[in-house]
Amino acid sequence: MESSSSMSSTVLVVIFFFLSTSLSLYFHGGEAAVVIVSKDGDGDFRSVSEAIEKAPEFSDEPYTIQVRSGTYNEYVVVRPEKTNIKLVGEGPTQTRIVGSLHGTTLDVRGDGFVAENIGLLNSAGLKASAAVTVRNEAKNSIFFQCSIEGFQDTLWAVAGRQFYKNCDIYGTVDFIYGNAAAVFQDCNLYARYRPYVTFTAQSRDSPDENTAFAFQHCHFTMAPEDAAMKSKVRATLGRPWRPYSTVAVIDSFIDSMVDPKGWEEMQGQPTDRVTYVEFNNYGPGSNTSGRVNWPGVRVLNDPNEAQPFTASALLDADSWIPDKGIPYN
Repeated sequence: MESSSSMSSTVLVVIFFFLSTSLSLYFHGGEAAVVIVSKDGDGDFRSVSEAIEKAPEFSDEPYTIQVRSGTYNEYVVVRPEKTNIKLVGEGPTQTRIVGSLHGTTLDVRGDGFVAENIGLLNSAGLKASAAVTVRNEAKNSIFFQCSIEGFQDTLWAVAGRQFYKNCDIYGTVDFIYGNAAAVFQDCNLYARYRPYVTFTAQSRDSPDENTAFAFQHCHFTMAPEDAAMKSKVRATLGRPWRPYSTVAVIDSFIDSMVDPKGWEEMQGQPTDRVTYVEFNNYGPGSNTSGRVNWPGVRVLNDPNEAQPFTASALLDADSWIPDKGIPYN
């Protein structure tokens, strides 16, 4: 008969072996999973795309893909059947996914998607008429502590309920656009140098749609590397891509390169049906006395008027964001 000490040692070895190997295992059939992507080959996959393609389909549980430091030059597609993918990097400057003019860097179509601590970049540059870094049409998707870098048309928020928290988003013309119900909290909206910059082009097409872009506790300012060019830039907060374009800027800093008129026309689109509201903003560009005289451009004076643009109201956030473990206001 083995001594109790020998049996204890055996049990400890078994436990250690289980713990040391379980992190690199992944499971199918709807169970939670964690897999590792590493460029040097010491993870489960060498590319983000491969890890997503091997994920289970229509999963009700989070499938976590930990992406180690490195630059991953690829075009990543999260297909509709790849639900509840969670992509976790080691920081926006350490883990970077980079595409170029020839494709969208990250195309998200699977509901429940979460990206955390990742840098996303389209490197096409100023000469490209449009170069999408993130295209997102997923329901109940979150980007947390991410950097989304591009020039024109950086973030295409196509549809669905979307939440962006503590993110840095860089661009030039219409660099946040689309018809999602999207809330941005504590984000930096960084204008890159170009004589003319437009932060948003929201495309609500009907009064019956419940879509809008809402910015809360955000900074509308110049990209740090272009700060010296601020006086040579004329920016507007947005322009209507569709007739019922809806944007709210709340409790946010608006820098001096934002034109006093605030908002801009888009050729071929009416301006009499838009909803562009501002509430309790500050900074040298926040003076609303010179804003365009369109019926739907308003300064809100009552916090209750701003309530429809909160995450809880616009996104029904209380019903799904707590399950993701991401903080929100």
